[in-house]
Amino acid sequence: MTQPWITKPSVTPSPELVAAVGGHPLVAQLLAQRGIDTPAKAIPFLDADAYTPAPPSALLGVDAAASLLHDAIARQQNLLVWGDFDVDGQTSTALLVTALRTLAGDARVHFHVPNRFEESHGIRVPKLKEKLAEFPADLLVTCDTGIAEAAGVGYARDCGLTVVITDHHDLSAEFHGLTPGVDPLWGRSPVEVGVESVLRADAIVNPKFLPDSDPLRTLPGVGVAYKLVQRLFALAGRSGEEAEMLDLVALGIVADVAEQVNDARYLLQRGLERLRTTKRVGLMALMQISRVDATKLTAESIGFQLGPRMNALGRLDDATVSVELLSTRTRFAPGNLPTNWSASTRSAACSRARLQNPRWN
Repeated sequence: MTQPWITKPSVTPSPELVAAVGGHPLVAQLLAQRGIDTPAKAIPFLDADAYTPAPPSALLGVDAAASLLHDAIARQQNLLVWGDFDVDGQTSTALLVTALRTLAGDARVHFHVPNRFEESHGIRVPKLKEKLAEFPADLLVTCDTGIAEAAGVGYARDCGLTVVITDHHDLSAEFHGLTPGVDPLWGRSPVEVGVESVLRADAIVNPKFLPDSDPLRTLPGVGVAYKLVQRLFALAGRSGEEAEMLDLVALGIVADVAEQVNDARYLLQRGLERLRTTKRVGLMALMQISRVDATKLTAESIGFQLGPRMNALGRLDDATVSVELLSTRTRFAPGNLPTNWSASTRSAACSRARLQNPRWN
């Protein structure tokens, strides 16, 4: 059934609002129709320099999750990142992989992005068994998934893994009736909640735990992952270095069609600035292929040129290639790909390199 268009009621902006937006009455009217009806609201919305983002610790669960990761890195444990195959999942995974490899080293950080045709979304226990046989992980951290993966979380905990969930999707039925800040939302025993339960995770980060009015509520998966990395880098004494990863955040925010308000909008604005000067070789190659001029890149460039290419990869092929593209630090020729890449990843990367960038031959 076709849904009717719902138009905002006409609003006459105040002279103060018109003046605050540079004297543009149409801009002022559009803002006022969306509830941004005073200079105090409009200026931070339009100018990232005037907006004060929420600290990472304001996101419930971030402190616990960052402490677990920091401890695992200090103990030289193996870390497995579990993501998703859409663009939000790809960028979330690439962000966490980049951050954790920066702190722990490449060899101690592996990742998995589910194949849409073989696994669909989430943590499938048979695939988790397979990955743990290949890579003896001590800690499993999810991004853009996990909040409803009771079986996967239960199996990982029974295998002795520390489990950290980062997600932004709606809370599963397990959380209904629980009050954040009052009831324990993670760290529960199987005796209390059963063997297959997300509540057995050691930490959970999800903006849906926050009130509807909270400025962090609309963060997509990559925004949640970034807030976690911010806190983790602060614990490591490397605050500020995480800003290099804002290019990935911008990609995920636009591609996931996140509501552009508060911290999500602020991160996008900062991320677009970073994208225009990115040194990420995979992104530079993607922009070249997509005929995007980095210096003139906008959210529209992501929504109509970069994002669809990445999203199609996850929907029609194997998004592992995209995560490798986004997280690699080296420009590889087709005959000189990393030996630890899977056969399917190497084959797909070679094909794309030859077809899309003849200079890589």
